[in-house]
Amino acid sequence: MQATFLLGPAGSGKTYRCLAEIRAELSARPEGPPLLLLAPKQATFQLERQLLADPSLAGYTRLQIVAFDRLADFILRELGETPPRILSEEGRVMVLRAILARHQPELKIFRSTARLPGFAQQLSLLLREVQQHRLSPTKLAELAAQVPAEGRLGDKLHDIGIILRAYIAWLKDHKLNDVSALLEMAADALKKSARESAGTFQLGGLWMDGFAEMTPQELHLLATFLPLCEHATLAFCLDGEPKESATWLSQWSVVAQTYRRCRNRLEAEADIEVVVDCLPRIRERSRFAEAPALFHLEANWIDPQDWFAGDWIQLVQCFDAEAEVLYAARAIHQHVRQGGRYRDVAILTRNAASSRKTITSSMNWRTRRSPVVGKAHGGVILCSSRRSPA
Repeated sequence: MQATFLLGPAGSGKTYRCLAEIRAELSARPEGPPLLLLAPKQATFQLERQLLADPSLAGYTRLQIVAFDRLADFILRELGETPPRILSEEGRVMVLRAILARHQPELKIFRSTARLPGFAQQLSLLLREVQQHRLSPTKLAELAAQVPAEGRLGDKLHDIGIILRAYIAWLKDHKLNDVSALLEMAADALKKSARESAGTFQLGGLWMDGFAEMTPQELHLLATFLPLCEHATLAFCLDGEPKESATWLSQWSVVAQTYRRCRNRLEAEADIEVVVDCLPRIRERSRFAEAPALFHLEANWIDPQDWFAGDWIQLVQCFDAEAEVLYAARAIHQHVRQGGRYRDVAILTRNAASSRKTITSSMNWRTRRSPVVGKAHGGVILCSSRRSPA
């Protein structure tokens, strides 16, 4: 089968291309092998709306738009596997509390914190990340042995290995499964079906869009699943083929690493032919065709000196975070008074959780004095694609 990596910057038409290929496939063959569109969970409903917004497609039955967990469910159903009994998140935390109490004397780092309120919840998140990276208790023990004895990392890995081993044993004794192991179960079921030549199901096509990062668990399932597809299109938000010498400070660094790992993994598969297709940045065909400020900002994001070539972007330096909030609120209010709409305004912050308190405490901005513009504490970039700067 052929796997096409579709590369292009934001707004270059990657999602449009995927949806157009899907519509063409559905129109040509309304019935046939299943089609899958793989996307982040929060984007699946939006993609369904975009797909059906075209009047040429009234409906479909072949296509499923799923995230990775739903993909695992789909695979297990198609292979006729018994649906696993999944332990809920609340049950997982309760089990971890019991394991911490039972194994507290064996722990080195977590011994003093094992009984603290909230520690089991944090431990649950940590174990989920460990499982997503396919680290077994044996692997954790090996890593702990490689760490210098004078550091605390080795002891922490030792504790995590003990807890993970006890947790896996508890699940096995009670014939339960963990939601973090669902992707591993689906990949193992595919391998077992291939070994037994049990007539593994086939897919008409697979499209993937919207992922900047992928866990080793997700990548493993994808590589195991792709040989069953007639063709696949994997879209990544990259400004062309990434260079090996690119700095990790680049805005493309995270996506580039994900792309390289995915491509290297698929090239290692004998049944997969890898093709790369790069989409150019063309304003007329871009998502930002009617938003010159956003198109200019996206095209010149790497070099801030070119941000202000046009008159759409305004940089304001304020004394503190509260002054930034007040200035932005007044600018939005002025934009609306001049005929704009609140729904056309977006507010971007580095950390929404830390900014919420400042924004909440500054809600009475209409009665406050205008912030003084001076030496910078932070910056606010105000962009407007229509009318005046806002």
